[in-house]
Amino acid sequence: MFRGDDRGVSEVLGFVLVFSLIVASVGIVVTAGLGGLQDMRDGERVTNGERALDVLAENYDDVLTGAPSRSTQIRLSDASLRVGDPVAFRVDNGTGTLNRSEETSRISFVVGDEAVHFVNGAVIRESPGGAVMLREPTGVLDAETMVVHQTEFYTRGVPAVVGGGDRTVQVRLYRRGQPGVSVDPDSTTVIHNVTTDADTIGAWRRHYGSRDGVICNTTENVDGADRDRLSCEFTTVEELRIVSHDVALAIE
Repeated sequence: MFRGDDRGVSEVLGFVLVFSLIVASVGIVVTAGLGGLQDMRDGERVTNGERALDVLAENYDDVLTGAPSRSTQIRLSDASLRVGDPVAFRVDNGTGTLNRSEETSRISFVVGDEAVHFVNGAVIRESPGGAVMLREPTGVLDAETMVVHQTEFYTRGVPAVVGGGDRTVQVRLYRRGQPGVSVDPDSTTVIHNVTTDADTIGAWRRHYGSRDGVICNTTENVDGADRDRLSCEFTTVEELRIVSHDVALAIE
């Protein structure tokens, strides 16, 4: 009789152990599945941000080439749109007779620890593993005549952060006046400087450094705020053109 009782207890314990293992396994699978689903959704949001900022970059080029204004729809889908984190550009013909500096605001589509940035026509995707330039900035670097566009963004009244829920915003660009053009017809050396955050400086270095005969150097923490300065020297330029633009930004 006692042996039968022991056998019954053993069977119950065995059932409890097996059931516990099944429940634990299901919990692990569900947790992993939910995490994977969230990662997939975040990836889709970032990809949508890429597409939206690529359209914004095309509209930006239209404004620079004469269109009075352009509008871009951006669906946030729980992402945030941020305006700020200015990027500083400086172009010098090497002799000091022609140089221009401009600091322009960056527009960022942010999802968790990933972001897509628009600045000066360029589109950059940033993730914990680094940053890659998806679209090059407006201008011409690989010709005897180098054309550099610099834009001052007027952002007065534009919120620093726009987000919250599944909403669509309109990003409008307005041309202010006519562009100014400065020319050096006798350039042989041109120096490009870019100062931005350390997380995306590598994308700029690859953009400039991939050209033949270009020498680039990076100075870290130039402003004491995790910002690096990239300096690249071009030595085969016959003519330098710097085009300066004034563009107003509005987000609705």
